[in-house]
Amino acid sequence: MKDRYTNRMNMMGACIAVAERPEHRAVWDAPSPLAFLADFDAFKTEYASISAAAGAAYAASTGPADAKDLAESTLEDIAYTVARALCIYFKKTGNLTDRAKVNFTKSGIARLRESTLKTTCDLIRDLAAPLIVNTDAVACGITNARVTALTAAITDYDALLSAPRGQIVNRSVLIREIETRIAALMEDLPDLDDLVLQYNDTPAGQNFVAAWQAARNIVDAGHSHTEEETPAPPTPPTP
Repeated sequence: MKDRYTNRMNMMGACIAVAERPEHRAVWDAPSPLAFLADFDAFKTEYASISAAAGAAYAASTGPADAKDLAESTLEDIAYTVARALCIYFKKTGNLTDRAKVNFTKSGIARLRESTLKTTCDLIRDLAAPLIVNTDAVACGITNARVTALTAAITDYDALLSAPRGQIVNRSVLIREIETRIAALMEDLPDLDDLVLQYNDTPAGQNFVAAWQAARNIVDAGHSHTEEETPAPPTPPTP
């Protein structure tokens, strides 16, 4: 992957880390009319999916990489995350019947193969989908962003199951697809920037804004200058 895409992933990871610091999370992770929580969750989910895809692509040997294995790994990761969120929610609500249906370990999901994996992931998705409007379920991690990501992963995997046996995609093709996804995710950042700025009305919010803006600098690895010049964040006003 080209340096500029690696740099952008590093920058987006830094923004996520800033937002999740306890002192900053307290600013935005509360009842608020702002859309930051939902948008940030969707951003973070796609970032994690891209990171997993990139790791799988680079782990492949030089030359062809099996696209089905990559899709399978991505599907297993997001399905496990949603399944564990469902387990938390069903335990809290006393629904032990549905909890038993999704009470998988990571290795348990990884042992599933092809149609069984897809059927299991369909079940996890179908149990989670109606709960994305339930605030208690969302608090357990059953979010629209995660259900959407799971649905997309199921679709990708199903398409590869239907493809001819042995179909392969060159690793360079996978990397180009990942770079396209990174570019698309970068398009979401300005909206998050604007939402973060709305928290600038308290001292804690001003610290969050300043830290976020500092993390938005894209450092060109191996060089002394930044790839994209970004003005230094303003010093928060003294309350």
